[in-house]
Amino acid sequence: MSFETVLGESEFSTIIFENRSSYEADLLAFNELLHADYLFIGVKRANDISVLVGLENNKPLAPINYAKEGSPCEEVLINGAAGYESGIYKHFPDDQILSTLNAEGYLGACILNERNEDIGVLVAIFKQPKHDIRDWLHVFSLQAKLLSTQLQKDFFAKKTAQNMSLIGEISQMSHTGWWEYYPQVEKLIWSDEVYRIHGLPVGSDVNLDNAISFYTPEYASSLKTAFENLLDKHQPYNIECQIIDASNAKRWVSASGRAELHQDGTVKRIFGAFDDITEYKNAVILSEERAKKIQNILNNINDAVFSINTKGFITHCNDVALDMFGYERNELLLQPVEVLMPEPYAASHRRYMRNYLETGVGKIIGVGRQLPAKRKNGDVFQMELSLSETSDLGEKGFIGVIRDISERIEAQDTIYNLAFTDAVTHLRNQQWFHQRFKDLMLRASMNQEYLHILLLDIDNMAQLNARFGFGNGNFAIRKIAENLQSVIGHDYEIFKYGGDSFVVLSNKTYKKDALHKFDRGLVESALLNPRHFDVYIDSVKWSLTASLGSATFSPEGQSFESIINIIEQAVKKAKRSAPFGLCCISEDALHEFDRYLEIKSKLKHAIEFDELSVVLQPQVNQDGEISSFEALVRWHSEELGHVSPGEFIPIAEESSAICEIGDIVLQKSLRILSNFIENGVDTTIAINISARQIMMPEFVKLLLTRVQQFNVPPRMLMLELTETALVVDIELVKQTMLELAEYGFRFSIDDFGTGYSSLAYLKVLPISELKIDKYFVDDIGKNFDRKAGQIVDAIIEMAKALKVSCIAEGVENGAQLDYLVSRGCNKFQGYYFAKPQPEEHWVGAQQNCKLPLGSKSTV
Repeated sequence: MSFETVLGESEFSTIIFENRSSYEADLLAFNELLHADYLFIGVKRANDISVLVGLENNKPLAPINYAKEGSPCEEVLINGAAGYESGIYKHFPDDQILSTLNAEGYLGACILNERNEDIGVLVAIFKQPKHDIRDWLHVFSLQAKLLSTQLQKDFFAKKTAQNMSLIGEISQMSHTGWWEYYPQVEKLIWSDEVYRIHGLPVGSDVNLDNAISFYTPEYASSLKTAFENLLDKHQPYNIECQIIDASNAKRWVSASGRAELHQDGTVKRIFGAFDDITEYKNAVILSEERAKKIQNILNNINDAVFSINTKGFITHCNDVALDMFGYERNELLLQPVEVLMPEPYAASHRRYMRNYLETGVGKIIGVGRQLPAKRKNGDVFQMELSLSETSDLGEKGFIGVIRDISERIEAQDTIYNLAFTDAVTHLRNQQWFHQRFKDLMLRASMNQEYLHILLLDIDNMAQLNARFGFGNGNFAIRKIAENLQSVIGHDYEIFKYGGDSFVVLSNKTYKKDALHKFDRGLVESALLNPRHFDVYIDSVKWSLTASLGSATFSPEGQSFESIINIIEQAVKKAKRSAPFGLCCISEDALHEFDRYLEIKSKLKHAIEFDELSVVLQPQVNQDGEISSFEALVRWHSEELGHVSPGEFIPIAEESSAICEIGDIVLQKSLRILSNFIENGVDTTIAINISARQIMMPEFVKLLLTRVQQFNVPPRMLMLELTETALVVDIELVKQTMLELAEYGFRFSIDDFGTGYSSLAYLKVLPISELKIDKYFVDDIGKNFDRKAGQIVDAIIEMAKALKVSCIAEGVENGAQLDYLVSRGCNKFQGYYFAKPQPEEHWVGAQQNCKLPLGSKSTV
């Protein structure tokens, strides 16, 4: 209501409901003269009249609503006050209420707001004819006007109270009060907040003298003078001063005064605001004290400190800076910082500053560097500069800390080498690479040129360290570094990067139209030469391997961090082709990394919002019967569309997301098995278990909880583990497998023959099945390689020796199937029989549904 300026229908209702007893008393007093059977006040709605308060035979009338159309109230709202002495129900036959009441006489008048708009009606109804109705019509209209006036009065009183309350709240929140003084009667008035600021009870007697007595002596006289000037000369004032409140606490206040004059120029009243600014004033005083303290500290350290704005001008310096460079303060302030630099640094500084402000790529921001500096007399000396970015009241700036190191340059060189050199290989280290690479990116960006960077990572260093110790591991790294350094040529620099990695960076940058002349394959081939990775440890030759990521790109639109991420991702891809894997990324292929980042960012959403689904691919025995299924995960993203498992599974394996996906596949597979059980189908579903999953401390408990949740026997699940999952921690994996086997779970070794599993462990592990990888099955057929066939035969024979089942995946033609059947392979899986399909596709298929061997299934 406090936001409404005119009494409306809603405000009308609120006023009546809040003051019902008062309005009922007014109606009752009026009805002692009128003697109506029904007397009520109604508010006008869109289609009806709502009775707010009324009397029935001088008793309170319950609120009712009745239709406005066809009623005498409608006539009143249109034409004004009206009266009928008898037969009112006959005049308005559509008014059901009048008929129900057998009403005879009627009086009605409008209730108006301050704009003379009708917002309601005052109505009197008589069961008997009212023959003096004409005499009462004028009186009734006056009574309606009185009610209108009372409603408007109550509305404005409520609105005023609400606004005053709001003003009081704001005043208290902002610690701001107001005061008035009437000189003719010497009357001083304070708001509630002014009383609170002075620590006095609200409403206490105050006058001019005791108000001024609160001010401390050093401010009382100046305030009194300002007040007298306001009275005599009408000069406004606004001063900050100090008072001592009633509790004897000192407060800072801001006092202001203005004068309001009569037409003859004499003072009618004076008034003003009174703000408690104690917190603000204390903060200012504290800030000034801190500033002095900081300045004293800066003047007592051994380093020169400068503040520089974004235009490159010196805005502040300490006394040490003046002594170090030989200037007076007024000579140095607001001078360009280039006066402290020798050439060519001075000439290049503005360009570096502009580039940093535009790109955010800084050469020395946040990095301590050794640079030459120039004194006022022209002497050049070596300094150590630390430059950082600051912000003061929204204004960006820079702070430079300079140390004169000319007397200890030799010691600094030693420290510099320690800081920027790798202790094992004596190559420049990762920090040096960061600086060098950023410099090259800046140069290439300014000239619109391209860079070439390579990241080489040695494979399986952990195994060498575990076998021969870290001392021999460091020896191997050092020998490889020497070999690599000897082949990269003068156009490249090599840096140590991480524990067992090297960055090779081109010294040159290339224009786009000259890229076709640039043969990066030369350095790639040189770096991946296997001879560079042969080392002798204890007279034993040990051959290591490496993976290489290579990228040629324009730094425009790229950050240092994004390029590092891209090249590291290239190495990860190269490792999939190990040994000596190579992944080259050109500018046109950078979108692959963007795709990688996009998939990585959307994967969490896919897990949380159930975008992952499971499809089933049947596994067929030698009789052509569907004996089991493999559960395969699929992802259809709202934003990315269909995402291949080959894309998102490797990304998920980089984090715990693979465990969450594994649990989703487990639950969905168990739900499918539960449905199969209800339909009388006894089958098995194989699900993949990642290395991260089986290493989870709660994996056994989680698996048991899930099968109990869906009431599925553990024997109906085949847990597929890759050989690489076995070697993560073979003892722990073995313990977990044996524990699960006791509950009836079965295990299959997936992609057998592509990993590094030990035959000794295969013998003791509770394995039910070996799975021949598609890689070997693909070689059977048109261009059949006998060596590939021997591997397949060996795996089948190994399965027989271990007394476990053997299944071949990736069967895509009859020739592959015939060969596998002839060698005694037990089960088969692949597109030759059926593609992976959703559960619904297999609901009608029975377990013993035969697929004809030797011709492609249509199931």
